[in-house]
Amino acid sequence: MGASRNRIGTYFLLGALTGFLFVSFQPWIPLGGVILFQGLSLKRLLAAFFDAALVGALADWFAVTALFRSPLGIRLPHTNILAKNKDAIAEAVPRFLSGFVSDERIREELGNFDFAARLEDLLDSGGVRESLHGYLRTKLSGWLAGCATGPENRIVPIRDTVTDLCAFASENLDPGPAFAGLIRWAHDEGFDDRVISGIADVLRSEIGKNRAWLAAAITPIVKRNAGWKGLFIGKGTMEELLRGIEEELASLSSDRNHELRAFLVKSLTRYADTLAGDIADPAGDRETFAQGVRDALRDPAFTRGLADFVADLLRRLGLDLSGDRSRFIEGLSHLEDGLIDRLGQDALFRERVNEGLGSLLASLITRIRLVDSLSDYMAGLLKATDAREFVDRIEDSVWNDLQYIRVNGAVVGGLVGLILSVLSAFFPA
Repeated sequence: MGASRNRIGTYFLLGALTGFLFVSFQPWIPLGGVILFQGLSLKRLLAAFFDAALVGALADWFAVTALFRSPLGIRLPHTNILAKNKDAIAEAVPRFLSGFVSDERIREELGNFDFAARLEDLLDSGGVRESLHGYLRTKLSGWLAGCATGPENRIVPIRDTVTDLCAFASENLDPGPAFAGLIRWAHDEGFDDRVISGIADVLRSEIGKNRAWLAAAITPIVKRNAGWKGLFIGKGTMEELLRGIEEELASLSSDRNHELRAFLVKSLTRYADTLAGDIADPAGDRETFAQGVRDALRDPAFTRGLADFVADLLRRLGLDLSGDRSRFIEGLSHLEDGLIDRLGQDALFRERVNEGLGSLLASLITRIRLVDSLSDYMAGLLKATDAREFVDRIEDSVWNDLQYIRVNGAVVGGLVGLILSVLSAFFPA
């Protein structure tokens, strides 16, 4: 028995027994000669109290003890109940939990949880951030460098993983809506503007560095396809055209209201609507895009190239993390700071975070049958537990509360005895 167990139930039982023996057998005090009212003597009143208290205390002692063992070691029917029914109790656990923790209840509870506040606290805590960054620098960097470099056989797991993911995506992913969602997200976050500006800058730079070569290469092509008008086109004309394109690309990169930029954004938005199925698709662009993505994901050359790209990316990430000034860690810190600021200032974003994480966790718990798995594990663990240990653990958990059941038995029994004794005095048979 644990050291924290109290004995108050036993004390009340011993008190009831002591009172019963004292009232019944003590020869010194003439309790029977003390008449209280209606012929009711003090001895009769006390005897009624202690008799009933002793019966109540004994009955509750027997009932409580019978749950955990056979009282006094006597194997009576319907005693040692928990040990005899251990397996039945273990099998009832999954049924109880599955019925109580339903999918709807899980979604409701997770929907009320403030994930954003918890995430904000974690990101704002220097200890958590430093621990994460330290793990990335010390543990993850070495693992990445080891798995993505060295002999060919080290890259095999990466290649197999990429191949499996590509096969899974080709069979289960609907590329149209997925890519449409990516385009819309990029537009909402302003990434499409950055991409257009970036592409315009790259094109302008490459045209500027290769203008003479491009003019020499393009001029014959234009002259062949322009017919008699080609007589008026020369290399100088093409160089002037390329300079004009450079200037236009510079304007496109810097001017948010540029007509070509507006056209490109509008075209991307319309293409996203087409891929998502929100507008008619008479040309079959959605299916053409989807089939193209599936074919690419199934192409061994594509998956091998993607695996090599991932391996090289992991290697570079490992080298970056192992350096004194990790650009990845710096970027991660900026991302964490930005996320903290947005969580604190954007109520709609907080709501979306809570809804998204709540829905994701609820779906995961439902899909992997987490509650059922935990219930089955608990049931198996309880069945494998020794019956005596099983009973002792339950008894340790509820012992102190059960003592007060015995206390109540003694007190309530004694009070009932007093009431019955008084009533019998006023209403004799």
